[in-house]
Amino acid sequence: MKINGQKGAALPLVMIAIVLGALVIPPFLAHADTSIIGSGNYADAIYSQYACDSGAEHGIWSLTNGTLAASLSTAGKSVNYLLPETINGMTANVTVCNSYQIIASDNFDSGTWSGGTGWLDDWTYTDTAAIVSTGTPYEGPYHLRLFGTDIAKRSINLRHEINIHIKVWVKIYSIESGETATCQVSSDGTNWTTVHTWTVDDDDNTYHQYDIDLSPYDMTSQFWISFDANTDGTSDYFYVDKLEVMWLAANPTNIATDDFESGDGTGGAGWLNEWMLSGSATVTALNSPHTGSYHLNLTNSFGIAKRAVNLSDTSIAFLQVWAKVNSLEGGDIATCQISSDNVSWHTVYTWDEDDSDNTYHYYSIDLSSYDLTSCFWISFNAGMNGDDDYFYVDDIVVQKINGYGITVIAGDTVLKAVVRILDGGYISVLSWYYT
Repeated sequence: MKINGQKGAALPLVMIAIVLGALVIPPFLAHADTSIIGSGNYADAIYSQYACDSGAEHGIWSLTNGTLAASLSTAGKSVNYLLPETINGMTANVTVCNSYQIIASDNFDSGTWSGGTGWLDDWTYTDTAAIVSTGTPYEGPYHLRLFGTDIAKRSINLRHEINIHIKVWVKIYSIESGETATCQVSSDGTNWTTVHTWTVDDDDNTYHQYDIDLSPYDMTSQFWISFDANTDGTSDYFYVDKLEVMWLAANPTNIATDDFESGDGTGGAGWLNEWMLSGSATVTALNSPHTGSYHLNLTNSFGIAKRAVNLSDTSIAFLQVWAKVNSLEGGDIATCQISSDNVSWHTVYTWDEDDSDNTYHYYSIDLSSYDLTSCFWISFNAGMNGDDDYFYVDDIVVQKINGYGITVIAGDTVLKAVVRILDGGYISVLSWYYT
């Protein structure tokens, strides 16, 4: 994929460039090579770029003056529409997304090799590769299972895409030293590059999410993604679930983190204060933390741990956390709550006996619909009835994503722009590409 141009650090610059273009282009054409003019290629390119500019400007206006931002309240949402009038005889197809846009995905829940959306074709696979319900999928009834030398691959059109990432959930079970599983990509279906390798160090029979950056590779009209097992046994399993290929329009930034490796409530980074621990809430090394040596533990109905973070300059925020519960019975719960003022609290996630498997799981909780204040509180609460009911928390990340992606298609030209809405409704143009 070739980037034909890049403009802008702020919307006024874009507007000035468009105005100057209108003044400069006509006299330039009078002196341009007649073979270029005769072919019409240059004029067509200029006309389609103007049409794309108009579509992007309409998207920006709709975000700041219309209702579009309200329709894109959470990360990953997108809206597609056509401009009501043609520009230079061309129809501008506009897609606006919040933070990222899913280009293709498959959660394997169709139970078939043709499931998912956005792909050019079905999965191509070896004989023993299978979509199965056994082995505890990450979510839903099915996931992809590979072993031995199994391969499963699929293609997608990425010709006009930039900053593409693979987000995928993977778990490894029973592989030995020297055995691997890989994700590979190819721009032509012939030459392959390994973009991630899993080894015996990843073998914990637990699903983990991986973010694989494809931006260094040539984006083509038939770009291949492959998952490969490289083991010597039929009981060495490589599982794949919830695969998403996305345009990451705005890169996420960690605001606050804590892995509890301080051994108390003072650790982590980016917080306004220490953890306020009350009742049974403690930082402990007992009962297998998710990573490292320590994690947060709460038992019975008196355990509370809360901490504050500044989210005042954030439009999209996520709380990402690993949690596990053990020995909960009917009526026992644990909760995550948030507050914009440390007075009114809202429950954003609840764990109950159905989650009580004594295994860490990853949770991503969208905080964007709440009032993101300069002193925003996050609380973990035990609602169990006994000292032998356990709720554990580890590896907390509070993350922000500030940006909207705009894709405009007009003729053979595709415009990819990223903008950020600042205080007062002002727009900062972060990037402006023609592909």
